[in-house]
Amino acid sequence: MKDLSLYIHIPFCKSRCLYCAFLTFAGKSDWVPAYVDALLKEIRNRAKDYKNSQVETIYFGGGTPSFIDPLLIKKIVRHIVAYFKVKPGAEVTIECNPESVSKSGLKIYTTAGINRFSMGVQTLNKKTLARIARPHDSETIFKALDAFKKSKIKDFGVDFIMGLPGQTLKSFKKEIETILKFKPVHLSVYFLSYDTKKIDTFIKECPGEDEQLRMYEWLCVRLKKAKFAHYEISNWAQRTFECRHNKRYWEQKDYLGLGLGAHSIVNGKMWENQSDLEKYIKNPMVVCEEMEIDADLKLMEYIMLRLRTNTGIDLKTYAALGGNIKKLLESAEPYIKTRDLKKSADRLFATEKGFLITERIIERLI
Repeated sequence: MKDLSLYIHIPFCKSRCLYCAFLTFAGKSDWVPAYVDALLKEIRNRAKDYKNSQVETIYFGGGTPSFIDPLLIKKIVRHIVAYFKVKPGAEVTIECNPESVSKSGLKIYTTAGINRFSMGVQTLNKKTLARIARPHDSETIFKALDAFKKSKIKDFGVDFIMGLPGQTLKSFKKEIETILKFKPVHLSVYFLSYDTKKIDTFIKECPGEDEQLRMYEWLCVRLKKAKFAHYEISNWAQRTFECRHNKRYWEQKDYLGLGLGAHSIVNGKMWENQSDLEKYIKNPMVVCEEMEIDADLKLMEYIMLRLRTNTGIDLKTYAALGGNIKKLLESAEPYIKTRDLKKSADRLFATEKGFLITERIIERLI
């Protein structure tokens, strides 16, 4: 059987963070029941085309999936299991926010089959949380972390952002040390990305580039000491706790996106669901864009995705995809000399230093 991943988009949030550019809505909780009904309809209909596929991973993203009633998430999972062939032991992840994490909710998730949790923390600083319009404070974060502990959930991770207003190297270190005491097995730490104009309201209060680089350098050393592997640009994990779903993206494996605006890549084709909420609810089967992934695009994506990971480009695979290894290594040579890239007998990969300029490297190699 072919292997497949499912991404489920839940486009609702309690409020909208100032830095967020994702397809999500605040103040539309009344739309949730109709949206879930449409999503279930899409699941039933899409499943007909995947009778010979086995689902390896399921990922609930958003938005804030934990914003909606946990019983609705359970209903969606059961629908997936009823209509798709889900592999025993499949990784099932849900993204959540601290304000919507509770011991009772976690129990519903785990009984539904969800076995991995990713919580958006971003910072522990109460003033910074308010400045970027996060819907929770630091006390709520600690309550959520305590709920994970009391529920004996081991496979949970947290997200942080470097470069937020008021953040310093000293405060960042303190926050990471505090979080490590709760023993998460996964950490995602991103640089603040200029994705919305609303960031202009606080950008002057953010640390400069040099300060952010010091945060990153310290983080790499500290997490290595804590036995975390830096397996992707922004992701660290304890052994065996890498996100299997995200690794499938980077390995160019097939995935089916379900829900508003969700993207899919299956059998060499890429498509996107419509992003109009009202239209999706009326007809969740409409596809807005579809294209074939030709050999050149597949090769380009191989470079782009593999250089995000610590395993990098497998040179034999690159050649099998039609790439010219000699030309690739000639383009890579300046970055090998500056130790932004490393070459082994069969691989070309970015160093932690090189992760900082991956986009520049990829542009040169492509």
